[in-house]
Amino acid sequence: MKRFCQTLLSALLLVIAVACGKETVPVDVVIVPNPVSMQAGGRGVRLSAPGSMPKIRTVIDAKLASEEYILDTRKGKVKVTAGSDAGAFWARQTLLQILAQVEKAGSNRIPGLLIQDKPTFVYRGAHLDCCRHFFSVDEVKSFIDMLALHKINVFHWHLTDDQGWRAEIKRYPRLTEVGSQRAETLVGHYGSDQYDGTPYGGFYTQDQMREIVAYAAERFITVIPEIEMPGHASAALASYPELGCRGANYPYKVQTTWGVFPEVFCAGNPETVTFLEKVLDEICDIFPSEYIHIGGDEAPRDEWEKCPKCQALMKEKGYTREAELQSYLITTVEQYLAAKGRKLIGWDEILDGGVSQSATVMSWRGAKGGIAAAKMGNDVIMTPNSHFYLDYYQTGDPEGNGEPLGIGGNLPLRKCYSFDPYDQLDESEKAHIKGIQANMWTEYVPTFDHVQHMVLPRLAALAEVAWSPDKRTEYDDFVDRIVRALLPIYDARGYAYAPYAFKDIE
Repeated sequence: MKRFCQTLLSALLLVIAVACGKETVPVDVVIVPNPVSMQAGGRGVRLSAPGSMPKIRTVIDAKLASEEYILDTRKGKVKVTAGSDAGAFWARQTLLQILAQVEKAGSNRIPGLLIQDKPTFVYRGAHLDCCRHFFSVDEVKSFIDMLALHKINVFHWHLTDDQGWRAEIKRYPRLTEVGSQRAETLVGHYGSDQYDGTPYGGFYTQDQMREIVAYAAERFITVIPEIEMPGHASAALASYPELGCRGANYPYKVQTTWGVFPEVFCAGNPETVTFLEKVLDEICDIFPSEYIHIGGDEAPRDEWEKCPKCQALMKEKGYTREAELQSYLITTVEQYLAAKGRKLIGWDEILDGGVSQSATVMSWRGAKGGIAAAKMGNDVIMTPNSHFYLDYYQTGDPEGNGEPLGIGGNLPLRKCYSFDPYDQLDESEKAHIKGIQANMWTEYVPTFDHVQHMVLPRLAALAEVAWSPDKRTEYDDFVDRIVRALLPIYDARGYAYAPYAFKDIE
């Protein structure tokens, strides 16, 4: 009771001080991701009201790294020195966290601070699957805002899959006329025989995709599109069946359930390469990103074993394994992209059958694919399902803890935070790890509120592992920093984060 009375008295005095215009005691602030260094000192910056945005003086200094910044509030003003506009933008995200803490405390003063900060990895990514479930332009923009808050600078946009083709391609209009629509959707987990009976669809026009690219660019986020090949092709083949091994008369369909399907692009059909190149022409015109993601994962080869065209190509090339057909297709596309000044990136299955050293490998089946690729000399983005598949449950008892539907597994916040991107690599191989990414697959995530629930707060762990691995603190301190620095912003923006994620519950 005594402690309660003291707390109440302190709160009343704080309210009176603010009401009277008197300066309050500076707040002890924390930041996520943890900055390289933060020193307290000086008189700080007085605000016109708690949490109000102060005037910021920004200086661009080319001697600093592009995303590096120095935030100085010691001398009564906010000064940002940055290596580029991107660095200045990340400084403002840090300032937003500081202001949120100042506002929550009812203070009208930013403490005197000198923050020096820069990221470890140039690629800090998050992925959103808009094929299994479709999200509006405004929702995609909101996802990008979440990335910006966490200093994540790559948005990997999954646009084509078996359950829907979401990108308008003017040369091939049936991709959206047919491929963007499915007859119904599976209800519950894979293996269920229940469907909702409701047609489902949606796609992004080229103007809308350009709008998303521009919106992200304003926040110094690069959008990398993913166009799946040679597998996950059901929606494309339903639109243009002549591109499949079963021929133009086969009734391919846009899939209504989840999983891996045997329908793949026909590697032995020259029209397949033409189709993929023409699609990529339009994709490259919309997306200025250095990387173009071509998928390359979960491509069964049973169809190729039975296809006369594929077997003829194998004989012509002297191949003895169907895996070499996938390598041929991936290499052909890679060379086409290179001629356009772009780089190919794909899931770790692109290693099957061999891949050139200029391809970048995204390791999702644990870290082993990334480790193998780095040892071969390929650049790598680490995105292991063991640590960064955010469609996994966040506790070991999802029903008991009231979690919404997930794909399975158990990926608590603590495990996300524990990831070591350099595990099993020597110094020369570490140089090939270019970044880290978290993936949000949406088979079981039909609404954007559900997306937010699965992503937050685990996105904060990805942010700190990618930005400040050498400055990671004890897990309990990390959780405390999320609660103090990020939750006020989540609450203010109405983000539907998972509150139980902060507890070590099974």
